[in-house]
Amino acid sequence: MPDTRPGLVFNDKGICKACINFEKQSKTNWKDRFEELKKICEKYRGINGDGYDCAIAVSGGKDSHFQTYIMKEKLKMNPVLLSVGNIDWTNTGRENLENISESFGCDIIQFQPNRKIAKKMFRKAFEQIGSPSWYLDALIYAFPAKMAMKLDTKLLVYGEDVNYTYGGKHDEETPSALNQFDNDVVKPVWKEWFDKEISEKDLEPTKFPTYEECKEFGLDPIYLSYFVPWNSVHNYQVAQRWGFKHLNHEYEREGSIDEYDQIDSLSYMLNPYLKFLKFGHSVATDNASRWIRYGIKTREEMIPIVEERDGKLDQGIVQKFCDFTGLSKKEFWDIMDKWYNRDLFEQDNDGVWHPKFKVGTGLVI
Repeated sequence: MPDTRPGLVFNDKGICKACINFEKQSKTNWKDRFEELKKICEKYRGINGDGYDCAIAVSGGKDSHFQTYIMKEKLKMNPVLLSVGNIDWTNTGRENLENISESFGCDIIQFQPNRKIAKKMFRKAFEQIGSPSWYLDALIYAFPAKMAMKLDTKLLVYGEDVNYTYGGKHDEETPSALNQFDNDVVKPVWKEWFDKEISEKDLEPTKFPTYEECKEFGLDPIYLSYFVPWNSVHNYQVAQRWGFKHLNHEYEREGSIDEYDQIDSLSYMLNPYLKFLKFGHSVATDNASRWIRYGIKTREEMIPIVEERDGKLDQGIVQKFCDFTGLSKKEFWDIMDKWYNRDLFEQDNDGVWHPKFKVGTGLVI
């Protein structure tokens, strides 16, 4: 993982916090941690009579299957699944979300984004902050907390602590997810959006409850990754046993090295690709780093694969995004030019960008 990743810290041996934190798993007493989780479940079990005794934030992916498996099958809770829909579903994504309900016998409450606002916000966020899925990401963070409180369900289960697991500004291990909205995944920008097209009312659903509101209600959001070992490949293998499908049945992505992560929408993947322009790494680097961490592949094996894949922007992603936002291809690429990091890339006379770095080595002087 390159040191251009925002918030990532390395020790004096050049090892990043994500790897350091992963190594801690081998020394963690997971039996004791799971007993802690059992006690939390006992505290909330039956709190609403025959109603829901916990909520799980899900997308329908492999991790959602794993979370539901732990809470429903192993801990025998009665969860309601809270989900935010996509602006463009893959057939596989829809089927996987339906599969969770059918395989585990869970109710799903889904917030379907306002498509009129989504079209405007995807374009605005792309142009203004280089994070086109800001609107959807904000909903994904805010909706489960808001809905859990409306349902009077205090225990809310999330998957991994992103900053602790993969490196970020909040990298101290904690079971509580109360500070999740401040983890820098959703940029805290608001006033930039308000104009004749977008009002505060339009974006009200994207606002996460305040820390004080959550505490007053008694919301108890937790990271499942604190209580059980978190391994995205293992989660995928468990999910497969419960009917989860990978994307290659339907579509093969150009810039990714797996077929089972973030597969429910194509246009959504523009957001993680933009990390390549800004920081010189994208989804292939993320996945390769995990595989190396897990001991599945070596760094030497993954460098040429990342070099081949990480800089590729899938044409299907571009087409879906332009179709939804109404951008022409020329407008799309002109906006993309804004987000290239000039320290990492240089543009030739025909407008084509070339990296100044080599994967696994760094900047080439």
